[in-house]
Amino acid sequence: MVDDALENIEQSVQDIEQAVQGIQQSVQKVEAAIKDNWKSMWMLLVCILIWYVAVDLWHAKWRYALAYDTDSANVIVDKTPHDCAFLAAPLGTKYCHYDREVSTVRWATSTSGNPIVSYDDGKSWTPFTPDSSVTVPKTDTVQKVYVSWKKIDD
Repeated sequence: MVDDALENIEQSVQDIEQAVQGIQQSVQKVEAAIKDNWKSMWMLLVCILIWYVAVDLWHAKWRYALAYDTDSANVIVDKTPHDCAFLAAPLGTKYCHYDREVSTVRWATSTSGNPIVSYDDGKSWTPFTPDSSVTVPKTDTVQKVYVSWKKIDD
């Protein structure tokens, strides 16, 4: 009788050990799945961050100054409106977005020697009177670059 009781206890201990091993294997699988998903989530977050940083760098003042051959102090960039942003109150889709619009103010000296200015990227020119301390260039030169936003309804 004592032997039967000892065998039952030994069998129960073995069953418990197998159950604990099964639990350990399950926990290891869950940990591996979490680690794999964290790697994927971090990769996604890094990609999103790089995308936003790259877009901001591409549309930075220095890039427009370089593209239009002017000083970065002559580049005026309006703040980005946020009323179409998904996370702006109320949360959700606003069915709109903003596109950048780049315009320039150009000036030059006309063939008759008079200072002229263009507010529509050189499409039309009008005479103007500059300050006495300013020298107007002979050729078409970008004086100011304006980056503004146009709301587009989706």
